[in-house]
Amino acid sequence: MVYIIYDLEFTVSRDSRYSSEIIDIGAVKIEQQGDGLEITDTFHTFVRPSNRPVLSAETVRFTGITQKDIDAAPLFPEAIKQFTEWLGTDHAYSLCAWGPDDRMKLVSHCRTHHVDLSWIVNTNDIQKQISRILSGQGKYRQLSLSQVLELCQIEFDGRQHSAMDDALNTAQVFMRYCDRLVMETNSATENEGSGSKLVYSSTEEDDSEPYNPFGNLADLFKK
Repeated sequence: MVYIIYDLEFTVSRDSRYSSEIIDIGAVKIEQQGDGLEITDTFHTFVRPSNRPVLSAETVRFTGITQKDIDAAPLFPEAIKQFTEWLGTDHAYSLCAWGPDDRMKLVSHCRTHHVDLSWIVNTNDIQKQISRILSGQGKYRQLSLSQVLELCQIEFDGRQHSAMDDALNTAQVFMRYCDRLVMETNSATENEGSGSKLVYSSTEEDDSEPYNPFGNLADLFKK
């Protein structure tokens, strides 16, 4: 089995008329090598948005992606073509992401751009399982990647909100807990619900209000 750890970054906008678009794809290929798992390859591409090709100042600030990066990037259909060619569809693989949002956005984009969904199979939310493992006997919380890295005493390598760096750091956590994870088999072509799931949970004792997974974006919109 080949494990693909992938991460996506999206545009940030104040304008509710425009939904966020994928602008960054990073992925890591993990395979069994001898007695353990190893990273055997990586993939990265920026993606040029089709609706609003000029990045907002908020997007640049949050992701660190520049307009120059985007202007030279392929549109989503070509980016996915490159990704699936790198992925290879002639062998079994599991697509693993930290949380459910990346998968939902990926499927949504493929449908919008009329891209075949058949390659989106065996998708797994490893955040959910690893959070359960680390929650112990206490109240179950979903943990952010940075929280899990801290608990594992793994220093974040690179820049947060970079798809490639986030994928690489997620891969380090995945390899540590892989033998305790259950990989699901599924297909994006099957009927699925459209509900959203919680991505991060607060570490505070007071759980009277749910934690907003994109709460750290709020400061970007303050005048």
